[in-house]
Amino acid sequence: MTLAVGWGLLSALLVLRVLGDVPAGELSEIQSKTIQLVMEKFHQRDLQSGYRMTSIVKAAEKYNSGIFVNVEFLVKQTSCRKHDWSKLDCKAGKNARSYNCFGCYKFEYDSHVVISQVEECILPRHLNEGRQARRNDLCKEVEMKDSGKTNVGKYSFQKTE
Repeated sequence: MTLAVGWGLLSALLVLRVLGDVPAGELSEIQSKTIQLVMEKFHQRDLQSGYRMTSIVKAAEKYNSGIFVNVEFLVKQTSCRKHDWSKLDCKAGKNARSYNCFGCYKFEYDSHVVISQVEECILPRHLNEGRQARRNDLCKEVEMKDSGKTNVGKYSFQKTE
């Protein structure tokens, strides 16, 4: 019984997953970096106003031949211009336009260089089961990407002649 509990705790440490409204302070450094990258990409769009993250729906992190991060969050239009979106004094409007954003990023372990990525921000009314399934498929593709570096022991079962 003790072994099962210990193994369960170890498994929980290997896969960090948070669902629901997540306080931004509970995000890991790499999850925060992923949200920042998605927000930067979002603000490259043809927008007039800046947008601010209002809530985090999901944040997951896996360690498998790199660091895989999957985030989903909501952003809302602010009174600031798009080039000033990261300023702290930009306040979200009460009836402002909002978007549902997601991002899946695969980083190298040691350097946190991006290996693969996919991100999307859409109006919440466009998020349906089919769109969510497509997002999940795209994330699986990102997760499966390999850095191309040879891992020690990767070819240890090759037959030598």
